[in-house]
Amino acid sequence: MSNSNANGRAESYAGRFGAIMSMAGMCVGMGNVWRFPYMVGQYGGGAFVLAYLLCIVIVVVPLAIMECGIGKGFGKGLIDVYSETLRSRKAGRAVGGLFSFGYYSMNFYFFFIVGASVFFAFASATSMWNTVPAVEIYDKLTANYALLAIISVVLVLFVSFVVYKGVEKGIEAVSKVMMPLMIAFLLIAILFGVFFIDGIEAGYEFMFKPDFSKLLSFDVWVAAMGQACFSVGVGAGCILTYGSHLNKKSDVTMNMLTVALLDTSIGVLAGMAIIPACIAMGLNPESGSKLIFVVLPSLFELLPAGALLGVLVFVAIFFAGITSAIAQLEVIVASFIGSFNWSRLKTVFIFGGLNVIAAVIAVYSTAFFDFWNMVSGNYVFIVSAGVGAIVFGWVFGVERIRTEYLNPTSDIQLGKWYTYFTKFVAIPIMLIMMLNSLFPFL
Repeated sequence: MSNSNANGRAESYAGRFGAIMSMAGMCVGMGNVWRFPYMVGQYGGGAFVLAYLLCIVIVVVPLAIMECGIGKGFGKGLIDVYSETLRSRKAGRAVGGLFSFGYYSMNFYFFFIVGASVFFAFASATSMWNTVPAVEIYDKLTANYALLAIISVVLVLFVSFVVYKGVEKGIEAVSKVMMPLMIAFLLIAILFGVFFIDGIEAGYEFMFKPDFSKLLSFDVWVAAMGQACFSVGVGAGCILTYGSHLNKKSDVTMNMLTVALLDTSIGVLAGMAIIPACIAMGLNPESGSKLIFVVLPSLFELLPAGALLGVLVFVAIFFAGITSAIAQLEVIVASFIGSFNWSRLKTVFIFGGLNVIAAVIAVYSTAFFDFWNMVSGNYVFIVSAGVGAIVFGWVFGVERIRTEYLNPTSDIQLGKWYTYFTKFVAIPIMLIMMLNSLFPFL
């Protein structure tokens, strides 16, 4: 199965709705439905939400439009784009290969978390908290290595099959189903809380009424910027790769504005489905990464129709995770197909097979899980974002992207201000964030 058409460009989406759903599925992941809610809890509720929204508008959206534009313009994967922008095949393969592998390596530990969401959907459907204390369900799962390994392998095989099927019949087809359902399930959970949970108003006040004094804390801004970049996926190659699947006449600016709005909205919806209910029910919203797997079962145990709500929320989390896992595999598959002229079957077989091995190891080895979580999640991601901003924005040039790849096919004409703003505001802030992640000084 080929990954390119007759003129050498990557496969294209069948339609605009499918393109937007696919790109939103790429952006929307565990960062939205797992990380965002507990970050809101940890960093002061409304203050963090406001800082996050400002970071999205000021830094992430301009860079995302730039990255998607160069992806559409070249119509190629990460390795080939770096090869042409750096004017060196060796440098392109080194940089593009490293970054595409780094983004893909998130799947080494990712399937553990996605698999946990599958188990918790089952636990909710069966009201497992009636026989096992809610706070112990997660421990029960993590102690069952064989079950987690089986779930993880099945998920890897499913993701590999979707990527093998290609853009239109695989990625686009799955995204058009999962994304609308995810939004619907989160909305149902929110409406239930509004109508049936006493004191829910206090939870919404915590989440949306900012304490402006907390905005004076650099920690809040650093956390908000990190979450904004991680959520949308700027710099890691996913936006570029999914942008390469747009046809030449696609409106990048409008598409990316829509995708960024969807991505941000789903993160906020996930927060609204979880944080206010926790506040109202007297549970701790500052529980960190354990929030959805330890606190939520305790919440659903207390609520009428908690089993149904649990299924809806954890299936929504599963959809978010699986669409991101698809993107993480597609980035390296598209890059290696284009650069090395491999078939899609061969490429998916190699990297899907490696994923199977890594997913099983991550279940049995906490050290392996923590290592790849640290390397790909904390270092490769932010470094690729900073390097991408320099190469695409300063070396290749934002102005060239604006005039050649964005404005000619866009209903929204970006003026010269976009070039200056991206080069001298958005990119420098991204570089500061990159340096602070590597050598903390803020």
